[in-house]
Amino acid sequence: MDEITQIKERIDIVDIISSYLTLKKAGSNLKANCPFHGEKTPSFMVSPERQTFKCFGCGEGGDVFTFIEKMEGLDFYNAMKLLADKAGVQLKQSVQYNQKEFKSDRKTRVYEVNDWAKKLFHKILIEHPKAEKARQYLTTRGMSDKSIEEFEIGYAPNSWDLLIKFLKNKGFTPEEIFQAGVTIKSNKGDYYDRFRGRIMFPINNIMGATIAFTSRIIEDDPKQAKYINSSESPIYTKGKTIYGLDKAKVEIKSTGVAVFVEGNMDVITCHQAGFKNVIATSGTALTEDQIKIISRYTPQIAFCFDTDKAGEAAMKKAVKLALKNDINSKIVAIPSPYKDPDEAIKADSKNWQKAVESSKPSLEYWIDLLVRKTPELSVEDRKNIAKEILPVIKSAFSDIEKEYYIKYLSKKISVTEKALVSSLEKTKVDQDLSQSGEKKAEPQDTKYSMEEKLLGMIWYDNAIYQKNKGQIKDKIIFSPKYDDLIKLFGHDGFHREELKDDQMAMFLDQLVLKILEEYGDDKESLVNEANFLISRMRSDQREGIREEFATKIREAEDKGDKGEVKRLLAEFATLIK
Repeated sequence: MDEITQIKERIDIVDIISSYLTLKKAGSNLKANCPFHGEKTPSFMVSPERQTFKCFGCGEGGDVFTFIEKMEGLDFYNAMKLLADKAGVQLKQSVQYNQKEFKSDRKTRVYEVNDWAKKLFHKILIEHPKAEKARQYLTTRGMSDKSIEEFEIGYAPNSWDLLIKFLKNKGFTPEEIFQAGVTIKSNKGDYYDRFRGRIMFPINNIMGATIAFTSRIIEDDPKQAKYINSSESPIYTKGKTIYGLDKAKVEIKSTGVAVFVEGNMDVITCHQAGFKNVIATSGTALTEDQIKIISRYTPQIAFCFDTDKAGEAAMKKAVKLALKNDINSKIVAIPSPYKDPDEAIKADSKNWQKAVESSKPSLEYWIDLLVRKTPELSVEDRKNIAKEILPVIKSAFSDIEKEYYIKYLSKKISVTEKALVSSLEKTKVDQDLSQSGEKKAEPQDTKYSMEEKLLGMIWYDNAIYQKNKGQIKDKIIFSPKYDDLIKLFGHDGFHREELKDDQMAMFLDQLVLKILEEYGDDKESLVNEANFLISRMRSDQREGIREEFATKIREAEDKGDKGEVKRLLAEFATLIK
C-alpha cells in the first residue's frame, strides 16, 4: 500500500477542515463560510461521502490535499507531509502520484529543523542538569509537569552552537538551519544559535506542526530582550500565526468565544486552570489576518491586555480591527492589583472567571476609560473624547453598532446624539462611505517584501547599513524600481538628504512605522532580523540562479548539446561564488 493510500485511509477530510473552519450540517453535507474569498452567506460545502470540498462562490474545490495546499500555502509534497505526520505515515523524500513525481524541498526541511529543535529543547529541559535553573523558574511560575508536556516547553542552554551541532548530526546543512530562523549569520558568514539560555515555547500551526519558537530569559536583564522569536521563514509569518490556537480551537468552538491575551505564559496558565479558549498573538501586534483567522471559529472575541500604555494602545488597535471586520468584541479587565491573567489566576482562578464573565463591549470599555481619565468632563474633555471615538464608530462595519455607540457616547459625555451625528458626518476615516452609500473595499494589511523591510531598517537605523554595507552594495540584488534609491547608499551611510522623491520618502517612513510597531526598542532583535534578511536574500538569489540553470542545463542535455552544457556549468559556477 503506497503512502497516499495510507494517508487517505487514516485521514477524514471533515476532521481536517473542521480544524480550520466551523462546519454546520447542510443535508448530507457540511457548509461553512469560504476561507478563500470573503462572503457572509456560506457557499463552501464539504462532502463526507466523497471526501471532497467545493466552494460554489469562488470555484475552489478538491480533496484534503488540495485544501491543505490552499490553506497553508504549500506545494503538494509538503501538504502531503503535513497530513502524513498527522496520520503517522512515514513519507519518502520522493513520491509518485498521478504519474508525477513530488519531492521534498526547502519548506520540508524547515518543518523538520523546527521539529528536531523542539525535541532537543524539550529533552534538555526535562532531563539535563544544565536546565535545573530553568526547571526551578517554571516551578516558581506555577507551571505543572502536565503543561510542560502539553505545550512541549523546552530550554536552550547558554551555548553558541549546541543546536547547530545537533542538527548537523541529523543531516541538515548550516543554510537549511538558518532558513528555519533558529540561527543567526554573522557578517563574516559564521552561524551561531539564535536562542541561548532561554525557556523555549514552540509555536505551532493549526495542525500542530511546530513552525517557530518564542523564547524568554530566565532572569530579567535590561541588556537583553525579554522575549525573542524565530525569524520569519518559508513556513512562519508572525502576523498570520496565533499562539495556542492548535490547542484552543475546540474550546473556542464549544464556548463560542476566543480570548486574546498578550503572553505565552498567560495562555499556558489559563489552559492549566481549565480556561482552554485562550490564545495570544505570535510576537507581534494583533493583525487583521489574525482577526480573520479567528472569525472562522467564532464571531465573538474578548481581548485582555495589560493596563500600561502599551497595553492600552494594543487594546485600541484590536477594537478597531474587530469593528471593521464585523466581529463582536469585548474587553476583559484584570482586577486590581494584578497586572495580567497569569497573576490573577495564581491568586485565585475565580478572579479570571469573574473578569471574563463581566467583560464589557469593547467600545463601551474604551469610552468609559476616557471618561474615567477626565472625570470633570469639561467642554474641551468632551470634544477630545468625541474626536478620538467618532472615527472608530464610523469605521464600524455594522450600522446598528454605529447607532448604538452614538447613543452610548451621548449618554456618557452628555452631548446630544444630533450633535454627535453631525460631527460623525464630518469625520474622516480610512474606510469612509462612498456617495452610493456602499462601503469601499476593506483595506488589507500592507505586506512588505524582504527587500522593502531591509530598506526600511536601513532608513531607520544607519548602523545596520554600516555593519552590512559590503554585502548590501555588492551581493544583494534589489528590484530595478529601487535603482534611484540604491544610488544613495554611500560609504558613510544612507544619504537621506539627497532623496528628492517625496512619495518614496513617505513610503520609507511607513516602513519605519511598521518596524517600530513590530520591534519597538528591541534593537537586538531588529539587528538580528536585518542580518537574517540579508542572508535570506542572498540565499534566495542563489536558489533562483540554481533553478534557472538547472532548467537550461536539462534542456541542453535533452538536445545532446554537450558544449552548451559545459558552458552553462562554467557560468553557473562563476555566478554562485
